[in-house]
Amino acid sequence: MELVCSILGVQPLTATHMAFGHNSITYDGALPNRNVIVRTNLDAKVFAKTEYNLTILTRLGLPVPRVLVTDLTKNNYPFAYMLLEKIPGRDLRYGLGNMTPTQMTRVAEQIVFFQRQVATLPIGKGFGYVPIGEQGPFSSWLDLVQFEMNRVVNNADIPVLDEWKVQLNHLLRKYKSYLEQLQPVCFLDDVTTKNVIVLHGELQGLIDFDCVCYGDPLWTIGLTKTAIVSEVGIKALFYVEELCRIGQLTIEQRRIVDLYAAIHALNFIQRLMTKEGSEWVARMTKITEGWIKKKALLLPYNSCHHQHNHNCTDTIVEQVQDNTGPDGAGAPAHEGERESNEEENGERAEVGMCNGEEE
Repeated sequence: MELVCSILGVQPLTATHMAFGHNSITYDGALPNRNVIVRTNLDAKVFAKTEYNLTILTRLGLPVPRVLVTDLTKNNYPFAYMLLEKIPGRDLRYGLGNMTPTQMTRVAEQIVFFQRQVATLPIGKGFGYVPIGEQGPFSSWLDLVQFEMNRVVNNADIPVLDEWKVQLNHLLRKYKSYLEQLQPVCFLDDVTTKNVIVLHGELQGLIDFDCVCYGDPLWTIGLTKTAIVSEVGIKALFYVEELCRIGQLTIEQRRIVDLYAAIHALNFIQRLMTKEGSEWVARMTKITEGWIKKKALLLPYNSCHHQHNHNCTDTIVEQVQDNTGPDGAGAPAHEGERESNEEENGERAEVGMCNGEEE
């Protein structure tokens, strides 16, 4: 690429266009002794705070890519661009299905730690997707969640979406007090099955920080849950269980995760149903219906209390299958808590994000 050669003085051996990136066009440039990521965008505002965000996250100890060059002027090229060092590995979605429970637990431990570090940043001014420290567009977290719900429009091909929206709106009213009392805590909204880079089952780094989010960090766990069902398979839900266990989530918080997962699942289904085909739609609708009908996928702590229990993924598969059976019957909640199951899943779809992209 001419851009890389002019800046670094080295001609790339290859330049591979990366499939993800949303609004940006992104390349992986292979140099003789390393790889660099080239991100370009016609709208310079997309990258306006990316380097600042990465600087803050680096100070917090997060393994994010080092910025080599940023040029937002568009003086030399008709687009803004960033060059970053490439973190070796691939998105978690490509490795999770082959990772051992021990490896999943280790990555979950690191993600929980990183989210706790980010949560130490000052409380935000408003809620939503913005660069670190900037004013969020929503006055409450409930407003943001309702906004995401409203993105799901009537669809004649999947009429059940309308029914689910009614049920989810009921659950939002039920949890209104929880959603309204939340403070705008800073969290990484899109470290899910993507933007978490792993190599041989080990976390290498995190990417995609044009913005963060202010609100409920459980939003990301819900999004991760939906993405795993969509992209990886239900056996890998052990990773979500570990995020919840290590994060010491209460029963109510786990139900909120499931509520979020269901909201995101509706967005996934609406956005991807044509692309993914009937088998994927059937799987997603079956799982989502189980979540919405209050059959939370909660594992007894004693059933997979630690990462070395390699039978835990089988337990999760059995519970998912039970939860999505013809009669909708779900597995019981944690031992000693067989009260009526309540809310359900969520996870943030790629819609509704700021103008950030995957690197």
